[in-house]
Amino acid sequence: MNKKLLVLVVVFTVFALAGSSALALAPMGPPTAGLKTGQVRAGAEYSYSNADFKVEWEGDDDEYTAKDIKVNMFTANIGYGIMDEWEAFARLGFGNAKGAYYGDDEDDGSEISGDYKFAWGLGTKFTFLKQENIDWGVLFQIGWLKTEGSESGSEVDGFDTYTWEDNFKLSVYDMEIAVGPTWKAAEGLSIYGGPFFNLVNGSIDDDWTETDTYDNGDDPPEIETDSGSESADVKQKSIFGGYVGAQFDLSENASVFGEFQFTGGAMTFATGVGWKF
Repeated sequence: MNKKLLVLVVVFTVFALAGSSALALAPMGPPTAGLKTGQVRAGAEYSYSNADFKVEWEGDDDEYTAKDIKVNMFTANIGYGIMDEWEAFARLGFGNAKGAYYGDDEDDGSEISGDYKFAWGLGTKFTFLKQENIDWGVLFQIGWLKTEGSESGSEVDGFDTYTWEDNFKLSVYDMEIAVGPTWKAAEGLSIYGGPFFNLVNGSIDDDWTETDTYDNGDDPPEIETDSGSESADVKQKSIFGGYVGAQFDLSENASVFGEFQFTGGAMTFATGVGWKF
């Protein structure tokens, strides 16, 4: 395939698939294997995602939308060359999530503000076709992120005071399958990208407490307390996306990459550095 045409195909794929919405969390890197048999790669990665997805609370027929959920993840990545054209990898680190979810009325919503908690992932890459300066491969990876936090507030209405507190836990599983080329554009520079299939499945568990204090001139004031637990499913709005990135060789055994993952309702920027041994 002509090199200029290849670049146009990759870019067109990314933007044509941007009419869908998904939540992509983890870096992907080139979809082709980059390790020889028995070779090891150690690296560090960072990713930032901003996305919308669906929240479905149990016992509530209304559909809620989590808007502008910002996810930061820092992970270490260890890869191993099973064969010259096949590698496997694992990542381990931590991440958080912040944003808001709403119903039909944007005044009827709540904030998500999670602390940094544990994150991990597993994946594999396989190169199925090698051409002059262009390799074609497939990537499969899964990841898991857990974060938790609390929100509280109060409201005064005349002589009455309303206070509330929410303690929530958010767990998200993410799976991606990408297919595409890695083009050796120049010495030490590779351009890669292509479409990807993405599934997100998660849950929110929320424990809440509400205290209403009524000052009707009584001594002491009348106090009513209510509490409960709720749970919700978290899902992506669509399952397709696209990405494009570049990898630069720092030395014979070290490289750095940067990439963008695009969808209609989500954007992820990821970068990382790795060393081969």
